[in-house]
Amino acid sequence: MFEDNDICREALKLLFNEASGFQIVASYSFFDELKTADELNDAKLFLLSYSLPFEVLISVAELLKKRYADIPAILINVRKADNVVLQCIMNGIKSIIWKSDSTGELLFVCHKLLNGERYLRINESELYAGNFKNESEYLDKISARELTVLKLFALGHSYKLIGEKLNISPRTVESHKNNIQAKPELSSLKELIGYVIKNNIVELPVFSPPYYKKLLGNLKSITRLSIQ
Repeated sequence: MFEDNDICREALKLLFNEASGFQIVASYSFFDELKTADELNDAKLFLLSYSLPFEVLISVAELLKKRYADIPAILINVRKADNVVLQCIMNGIKSIIWKSDSTGELLFVCHKLLNGERYLRINESELYAGNFKNESEYLDKISARELTVLKLFALGHSYKLIGEKLNISPRTVESHKNNIQAKPELSSLKELIGYVIKNNIVELPVFSPPYYKKLLGNLKSITRLSIQ
């Protein structure tokens, strides 16, 4: 488990240690701890908190995908469907637990993942995704520029940064996004995330935008970092 909030970390330990068939074998609050950890070799699941600073969140997801691809990871305490969530999923996160979900739902999802399933509880997206038979049918209906915009959103870029990279205005970027969402008749980014994952449209490595390139120095100050 990777959670930098002491109260949340202790509450999750209590929940899982009292639940039948579960036990927290290790918890981490700093990235350096995770990089040198040995306990993960025996782990069956990994919990990752959405509330972590962006650099840490993506770095942990990338590390898990690279070193522990066989250990399913769950992104917990998700407040909203945004580009951070999309990028985490692109980097191997197998399931999402929303902030409004119950502890029972968390345990249910854990059992799902232990059975080898990928569980994203976005029912609307799965319903809408059924309108298209496969990925190629969708890609036949999307322009090259729209696909580029979609991939940049998957990388966590903002409207402004995408516009700068493509030499277009943020308003044009928004227009492209609206066109993308209109193709499978998806009405929100949350549904778009579900569609992208279900149809494996975007397969990209982690890329750090210019303002994320600065390496983390003193990891003890991680919780004080903020994204500009």
